[in-house]
Amino acid sequence: MLYEYSRRQKKRSIEGVSSVTDGGSRHSSMTSSSLPAELKELIAEYRRSNPEHGFKKIQDHLKSKHLVVVTRKQIREVLKEHSLLEKLDSSFDREPEPAKGTRRFEAKYPGQLFQMDVTYVYITGIPVLYLVVIVDDHSRFCVASGLCSDQRGTTLIEVLHNACVNHGKPVKLLTDQGRGFYTWSMERTAFQKYLDDMKIEHIVSDSHSPQTCGKVERLIQTIKKELLLKVRFGSYEEARRGIIDYIKSYNFERPHQGIDGARPSDRFYGVIGETSRIESVLSGRSLDLSKGYLVYKIHDRTLSVVYDQEGLQVFLDGKLLREGCGYDT
Repeated sequence: MLYEYSRRQKKRSIEGVSSVTDGGSRHSSMTSSSLPAELKELIAEYRRSNPEHGFKKIQDHLKSKHLVVVTRKQIREVLKEHSLLEKLDSSFDREPEPAKGTRRFEAKYPGQLFQMDVTYVYITGIPVLYLVVIVDDHSRFCVASGLCSDQRGTTLIEVLHNACVNHGKPVKLLTDQGRGFYTWSMERTAFQKYLDDMKIEHIVSDSHSPQTCGKVERLIQTIKKELLLKVRFGSYEEARRGIIDYIKSYNFERPHQGIDGARPSDRFYGVIGETSRIESVLSGRSLDLSKGYLVYKIHDRTLSVVYDQEGLQVFLDGKLLREGCGYDT
């Protein structure tokens, strides 16, 4: 039913009745009454589970997860119908404005720069824990995390080493001036010595400038807000498993507004062009919920498996493979 809606919407767009985006100059005549009941309930249920997410995040979720394109105006009307409209403007989805004088930056490619930080985690009945998080600056992909009993240099090294083993070492690493990372004395910390051995350039942010490590700080605050402050964990293992599951969903399922609604994994593994191409095709066709796609990155080659009304199709680097493994040219 959701994919049938996508087909109808694409047809109306071609006929000039409406636009599937909010940026057009023409006024859209489509309202929430044109949406299937299943889609309305999907929108309402998502808002109940994620009350802090606005129209843009809901829109990105529907397109990424269900291949359905819905305007923000329609989302607003559905939320209003279900008494779930808390704000009148979707602008509360936007990233917080940086402090005055802050300079935005982004690494040019995955692995050029990692950001690393530590925060406190409090669980009832358990001594204070420390959540260590490392994020790839270019893609926002979380390359490693650890729920640790301390924040000593050896502990930080272990988390970073896991990131290097699993995803390759970065060219540069950005941290704050935490004592596990850095010291003002002549003697270098164990963490700094590890970076020297690994030939990783260490960039240290200025004092009292958390905006410099803004991407990893942002993820940490999101984990706290959406997980640690919502779920009452009964043990260390429950909390550790909960954080792992949350980060997996963040990396591979959740659209990120900082990278135009793409998933961090798509950008990190270099398949964002292929996933966007497939989604643009599937979201405009009449499909059922059993149909979708998978994308694999194998060294410098991209293999895609798509299932739609034409059946199972396999693409290599965006080109359709015929039976017998030949290119469809």
